[in-house]
Amino acid sequence: MLYLLANRNFTFFIGARLVLELAKKISWIAIAWFVYQLTNSASAIGFVITAATIAPLISSVFAGVVLDQFNRKTLMVVENGLRGMFLSLIPLLYWGDLLMFSSIVFIIFLNGFLSAFTDIGSTTILPAFVAKEELEGANAMLAITGQTGYLLGPAIGGFLSGFLGAPVTLIITVGLFLLASFLYLLIPSEIFHQDMTKNDHALSWKEKILKIKEDTKEGFAFLKKHRILIVIASVTLVFNVTYAPLEPVLPVFVGENLNGGPTTLGLIWTVFAVGALIGSFIWVRLNVDVYYSYSLGVVISLWGLAPVIMSQFTNETIIYFIMFFGGVVYAPYNIVEPTLEQQLVPNKIRGRVLGVLGMIAGIGFPVGTFLGGLLGEVIGPSPTIFLSGMLTIGLGVIVFRDNSLRIKLRDVN
Repeated sequence: MLYLLANRNFTFFIGARLVLELAKKISWIAIAWFVYQLTNSASAIGFVITAATIAPLISSVFAGVVLDQFNRKTLMVVENGLRGMFLSLIPLLYWGDLLMFSSIVFIIFLNGFLSAFTDIGSTTILPAFVAKEELEGANAMLAITGQTGYLLGPAIGGFLSGFLGAPVTLIITVGLFLLASFLYLLIPSEIFHQDMTKNDHALSWKEKILKIKEDTKEGFAFLKKHRILIVIASVTLVFNVTYAPLEPVLPVFVGENLNGGPTTLGLIWTVFAVGALIGSFIWVRLNVDVYYSYSLGVVISLWGLAPVIMSQFTNETIIYFIMFFGGVVYAPYNIVEPTLEQQLVPNKIRGRVLGVLGMIAGIGFPVGTFLGGLLGEVIGPSPTIFLSGMLTIGLGVIVFRDNSLRIKLRDVN
């Protein structure tokens, strides 16, 4: 798998993704703890996360189609520069004593809205870097890159937020967004548009908008012919709903139950990332060939055990061990799902189809964080975490027993 890094352009691509994951995780720890300090409210944290996650769902409806119609390289370079600029407004407004909670929500919404172009774009162009038989390894590398960002980002974000403060930490992440833009700039433009025709570039803006509408319809039409994609997206949607309540209540859990600070919060997510990194390597190494209902059902159920057990303890060390286990069992999900989607969808329409899939699956996360924040206010962080885990285990059992997912990749092909 590591031999793929001998490809110079693939290395630039992976490097950009790593930098973006670091920026995302560092800024998230800083913002989560910053909002907790300002409001001492799980619902406020949940509202911010909801804004951050619902925004890319809105933009993903047309982001994939835009990526298919316009210059992908330019879009991804400019997008990350703008994300850094918007994020810098939070510390600047804070230092000017002009920052309001509504300003944070709006800025985070804009940042999330733009993120869809790189998230969908990265998945869309990945197959252009490798041969078809190397695609699962490349997806594993992409997943490992995200997990490495998880590994380093939260710990760095927690340390910097505790040592320098959240505003300075956010300024540091601005530089990371600019670095990612530069790395994308180094990749040849033709890679971003491999296997795509060039006859659309001469269209007028009005014609392109009309074509975007047509392409979006084409994306939905393609999904109707491939029910397995809709089933997996639906499973991911519900999985996101049951998992997401953990995110807004965890800072409150750390502050109230563990008597910790941003460093503790960052280390918890870092330990999770260590487990996820190991879990990814194990999954690729084992080359598991089982029915999707079994693999996905077991992964979901095992992850559900982690929050159930975690909710019963207030010892920091035990929490670290639980989150490590959670990372190991959670990781395979992010390898299996995108590999199947990429195998089924041709590159020339991949952007629009993955955009629609992302919208379907992703809506569960903002719903889950919003509900989790409200539950955290009403019943407290520990009961909310426990309920999240139990619902996840229930979903895993249902998926395990689902006959529609009792297939393997060769059956789909």
